Amino acid sequence: MLLKRGTKSSIFKIIILGMIIGIVATAVAVLAYHQSGDAKFCGSCHSMKPVYHQWSASNHHQFTCTECHLPDTHIVGKVTYKTRAGLNDLVHETARDYQVSIGLSPHSRQIVNGNCIRCHASTIAQTPMAQDGANCLKCHRYLVHGRGQDEGGIKVEK
Repeated sequence: MLLKRGTKSSIFKIIILGMIIGIVATAVAVLAYHQSGDAKFCGSCHSMKPVYHQWSASNHHQFTCTECHLPDTHIVGKVTYKTRAGLNDLVHETARDYQVSIGLSPHSRQIVNGNCIRCHASTIAQTPMAQDGANCLKCHRYLVHGRGQDEGGIKVEK
């Protein structure tokens, strides 16, 4: 069965339009992924302002939030984790029900600890920290966010 010339032209236009929409959507998604990992973006939420200020005064201020708080895995794993964590943060920020003390979940603690070990592997290689699985946060919990990290969250007036 042969298609009419006008039909072929219409299909071609639809394909081109779809490709353009796909390219624009991909560019927007990539931009949003990178922008949402910027420390200023993370610190823009009311509950994260104290955490942001402590980080910006720390020796680790050259690293983005995502370098410490996202798993060191493939892009699909990072996007999945970031989306889940971001939606959780959005819900609690909107509901204004973050606890005054914002802490890491056990899974988040594993991710942060793994990223510490990844960056500081050569430093701890010949120490007892390298044996039996290092727990960096046991001694260095306040290194990046300071003690003020316990005072993040949203303080709701009663």
